[in-house]
Amino acid sequence: MLVISFIKSTLMILYTLFLAAVAFVGLLIEPTGRLYMRIARHFWGRVVLGIGGVKVKVHAKDDVDWKKTYIVCANHSSQMDIPALFATLEMPVRFLAKRSLFLIPIFGWSMFLARFIPVDRAGGKKAALALNNIVAKLKKGPSVIIFPEGTRSSDGVLKTFKSGAFVMAIKSGVPILPVAIKGSFDVLPKDTLLIKSGIIDVIIGDPIETAFLKDTDRHDLSRRVKDSISCMLSEKYSTKRTV
Repeated sequence: MLVISFIKSTLMILYTLFLAAVAFVGLLIEPTGRLYMRIARHFWGRVVLGIGGVKVKVHAKDDVDWKKTYIVCANHSSQMDIPALFATLEMPVRFLAKRSLFLIPIFGWSMFLARFIPVDRAGGKKAALALNNIVAKLKKGPSVIIFPEGTRSSDGVLKTFKSGAFVMAIKSGVPILPVAIKGSFDVLPKDTLLIKSGIIDVIIGDPIETAFLKDTDRHDLSRRVKDSISCMLSEKYSTKRTV
């Protein structure tokens, strides 16, 4: 089993590097990022899940308006959360990612060209300027994905939310789309590269409007989003569709 897991993980890494190079060339040809997002969703997210022997069950309400711009807030306990979200969200999305990732040859360069948003965790004036830049980009779209916990959970349990996502949401007036991810920790927990076959459930909640909120409401907004994700993680669902 360990040998099979090692082979699957190795194939996933090699395929990701290969597709990053393809996406990089695609961005040079078509710089708007639309082709990149199609590649990420159909040829990366779904294929990586398939290589890993992972099925994703999607539970979403029919009235979610996929044409709107959202700040997608999801729990984070595995590297498999990212391909699962790419494969299931029915809209163009970008990630907020730590700035150091953008320095990785080809992989980071393609993220930059695809207009992913670098985050400076050092704080100070640079962080404040970066926040204003992110807010400006949010107002123009497309949607972005943020993990409010800030990093992967080491035990799969939902952790404390940082305030950044909610400050951005209030400043931009962009609604938050809560998303719960179940099962990814069992498939690929933190601090290992050995993937196991399994099922990931992606549960998409009701959007939470932020247009009329003030900065003083950010803690209440954080609580509402965390309660929504926590509730979805604890409930059982009938499958709407499978990736």
